[in-house]
Amino acid sequence: MDTRKGKNKHLLSIWLTICPFICIVGIFALDACAAKEKSSTVAMKAGQSCVTSECHSGMGKGKFVHGPVATGDCSFCHKQEKKDRHAFQPIKNVEALCYECHEKLSTGSVMHKPVADGNCTGCHDPHQSANQFQLKGAGAGLCFQCHDKAIGGGKFVHGPVAADGCSVCHSAHSADFPKLLMAKGNEVCYSCHSDKQEEFAGKEFVHGPVADGCIKCHSPHSGKFEMNLPAESTRGLCFTCHTDKQAAIAKVTVPHGGLQSDRGCLACHDPHVSSFPQQLDLAPMDLCLSCHDKEYKHADGTAVANMKALLEKNKNHHGPIVDKDCSACHDTHGSTHARILRGNFTQTFYAPYDPRNFALCFTCHNDTLVKDAKTTTLTGFRNGDQNLHYVHVNKTPKGRTCRACHDAHATRNPKHITDTVPFGAYQMPVGFVKAANGGSCLPGCHQQFNYDRDKKVKNR
Repeated sequence: MDTRKGKNKHLLSIWLTICPFICIVGIFALDACAAKEKSSTVAMKAGQSCVTSECHSGMGKGKFVHGPVATGDCSFCHKQEKKDRHAFQPIKNVEALCYECHEKLSTGSVMHKPVADGNCTGCHDPHQSANQFQLKGAGAGLCFQCHDKAIGGGKFVHGPVAADGCSVCHSAHSADFPKLLMAKGNEVCYSCHSDKQEEFAGKEFVHGPVADGCIKCHSPHSGKFEMNLPAESTRGLCFTCHTDKQAAIAKVTVPHGGLQSDRGCLACHDPHVSSFPQQLDLAPMDLCLSCHDKEYKHADGTAVANMKALLEKNKNHHGPIVDKDCSACHDTHGSTHARILRGNFTQTFYAPYDPRNFALCFTCHNDTLVKDAKTTTLTGFRNGDQNLHYVHVNKTPKGRTCRACHDAHATRNPKHITDTVPFGAYQMPVGFVKAANGGSCLPGCHQQFNYDRDKKVKNR
């Protein structure tokens, strides 16, 4: 206990010795602070610079310095409350102060919000910056301090956005067009995409979205898909408007090969402008033959003929071919019938007579052609008044279908009579010979028969 008391007395003695010194130092420190505080409102020599080693030492050293700062003329913007006093009037109207030197740029009908609010220093540093025009950020980085950065965050970014060039399309202060755009609608796009402007000029058929605005299909900032489109496939994009086609194509069982290709709708249609109806790339039949200039074989063993070669070889063309209208018989998007046909056209050689088996042909041809056993007007294929179409077609079970004698595209014979017809694996000859008032047939299915429209021939 005595040892502990002796130690405490020793510590107390030391404390009483140094305490006066601590108090003296504290008093001097308080006096220094008071003097500094006093100097902020008192002494300021005439011509004294604001930039010293102690005050505003970094001012004027940025890459881009505001003119008054560069010349040391701080007092142009910062007004002293009293001469020689380090106290300054608050800047209540920043916009008015800026316009004392700078030309007013907010002359358009649409104003950028910081400009409308008179907040020039929202974007510009009034003293200095690492960026031109004393901007508080570089390129799009400045814009994204207020605007959602996500608009430029897609996988595919529009060139100006990627290059921090928002000002390529948008005015920073004011404009006469919505969204502070530099021009009206597509004219903004054409300022860079002049090739498209030239391509579109003078075309008769313009796709609706092109007329309404490029941004109907293309994002002007960024997107998930190539060309800044809002869908991965052209079909997905086209179906956002063409819902009727989407519904119809969803029901097909025989799709058109072009639509199934990687190009989708673009296999046949131009998405912007065209010289042909329905935005087709070429005149309808020319477009079809641009693909159907070769034979296509399917997995089931069936084939689609080289139609271009067939038409060139056989000069007697079916009416729709003469009209250059393949779509009169074929649905160009898809169908529930073979060969993407618009109606039923029996693919076999034999079929029991049923008007539904000939639905496609009867959209143009009169169905009474095969209903009346006797006629002198319905057809030229008759022996006297005996209707030979009726004889061939209107029977059960082995009624002949249209394709037993006719080719629906082109032949070397009149009335589209073909030279041969598929009969299983056999290319069966039809053996048709035309005469002045009739003709004869010697096919692989019966002996030679003759017919005459005026004088009935008796065949054995």
